[in-house]
Amino acid sequence: MTNLFTIIRVNAKKYVQRSIEARRNYFNRNRYSSIHTLLDRRNEQENFDTLGTWDNRIDLPLLLQASIKHGKPIPKISVENVGTASVIGRRTTNEDRYRVKELHPELLYFAVFDGHGGPECADYCSEHLEDIILFWLARGEKDLETVLQYSFQDVNNVYARHILFNCPRKDASSSGTTATVCLLRNSVELVIGHVGDSRALLCRNGETKKLTTDHTADLKSEKERILKSGGTIKTDNLGRHLVNGRLAMTRSLGDLDLKPYGVSAQADTRSLEVKHGKDAFLILTTDGVNFAMTDQEICDAVNICHDPVEGAAFVTDQALQFGSEDNSTAVIVPFGAWGKYQNHKKIALNFGRSLLRSNRY
Repeated sequence: MTNLFTIIRVNAKKYVQRSIEARRNYFNRNRYSSIHTLLDRRNEQENFDTLGTWDNRIDLPLLLQASIKHGKPIPKISVENVGTASVIGRRTTNEDRYRVKELHPELLYFAVFDGHGGPECADYCSEHLEDIILFWLARGEKDLETVLQYSFQDVNNVYARHILFNCPRKDASSSGTTATVCLLRNSVELVIGHVGDSRALLCRNGETKKLTTDHTADLKSEKERILKSGGTIKTDNLGRHLVNGRLAMTRSLGDLDLKPYGVSAQADTRSLEVKHGKDAFLILTTDGVNFAMTDQEICDAVNICHDPVEGAAFVTDQALQFGSEDNSTAVIVPFGAWGKYQNHKKIALNFGRSLLRSNRY
């Protein structure tokens, strides 16, 4: 009898031990599985940044030498990541032009041109401005602001000779274009040059940082130059100040018939350092977008998009939905913080959003 109880006790002990071991293995297996699931989800949402420098939904490789030089990770910005879109709107032709190009392995070129009075000037400048920039770089000019200032003047002068000797359209002297041009060197140094009312906006910390100032007669210095040169300023029924009753800007490329009246081709330039931990993207837009949407609305609209291609298409579509009748163009360059401010603010994505906040009203 004693032996029977001993056998039962030993077998019961073995059974309990096996049961405990089985439960322990099951718990550990599920715990590790949960941990790996969380890590997998985290890896889907983040890239190589494990130190919190940026949270980018686009896989950007590191620029090793630039990162060492600046003492922080610098992603390599590529033209393949840039989003572009241009829509005709409610016009019969699209006179907007844009360019995205790698001029050198360490230098990228982005530009938008908003033509008026015919497509000749926008076509010519979009095709030849980058060649003139390369000419000044080949001459050894290192300062990119100086390069852009020289290049804007040169392309305007070369276009004037082109119109005089090669253009078949007799009234092509009235053709002109805005130009907003950005050069990005080593993914860090950003230089902007512009004439007219196309804009460059930077999304930093989820807020809009305006990098250009519209060249219109609303500015005292611009108005004084026009009047001093013998030009006149007239106001249309939309409240725009028109040079000689025709041009809504005081600086442009082309518009050769208005150059004697103070319409200048001299570019405003500025440079700044891209802070990839804070800067989500750079966007270049023509006035078809700016006329219908505020700068912050543009920024918020891009921030809810998955990638720059979707963002550019969405911004131009929203401009139409918000009442724009002009050609609308957007070029979006993603930086290190792309996607970081996705939920920073919400934009009312419907036609019934507060129209009084729009530039149109």
